[in-house]
Order: sequence, then C-alpha cells, then structure tokens
Amino acid sequence: MLCDPLSNYPDQIDDMVFFQDNSLEKADIMKHYNTLTAQGEYSNASNYINQQEGVYGYFADFFNLIENRIYSLQAHLQTKTKNNPFVSSQNDNEPDSVTENTIWI
Repeated sequence: MLCDPLSNYPDQIDDMVFFQDNSLEKADIMKHYNTLTAQGEYSNASNYINQQEGVYGYFADFFNLIENRIYSLQAHLQTKTKNNPFVSSQNDNEPDSVTENTIWI
C-alpha cells in the first residue's frame, strides 16, 4: 500500500485512507513481507511492500501517516489562543464582556 505519510494539515484536509482485504493472488507477497519482518529486516520489508501494487495492510507508511497527522494537529492547536467561553459576574448585571460565543454564569 502506498500512501503519502506526510500531512498537509492545516493548509488542506488530508486524504482519507481506505483499507480492504487482500486477494488470494497477493498471499505470496504478504507471506514474504511477514517473513522479512519476522527476521527483523524492517527496512527491507518496507521497501519490498512499497514496490507492490494493490496490497493493503498496516505498514510503516500508514503508521508514519498517523504519527505525522497527530504532530501536525498538535502544532496547529498550539498556535491557537485559549478561549474561556464562560464569563462570571458578582452581581446580577450582565457584564460587558459577554459576546455571541460566551456564556454568562
């Protein structure tokens, strides 16, 4: 499965990733991939599976994609200012700071 492990957020919404079962014709490819990972040859396994077409699974590119999307979202959220939507007052008069997106308690 080839997927772009980079995230474009917040500049644009990232493409969705769809999974499906592998056909029986791809069983030998998956068997070879699993043999490589069982031997600890993760780089070789990743290179091998990235050269295949029509093979689906939870491969390194998919996990890198999820990780990069999380980091992009975290970095974007850290640029936002905190907003407290609640305004409290000590008397019964509505304070001046109540706006459309705040709640007066």
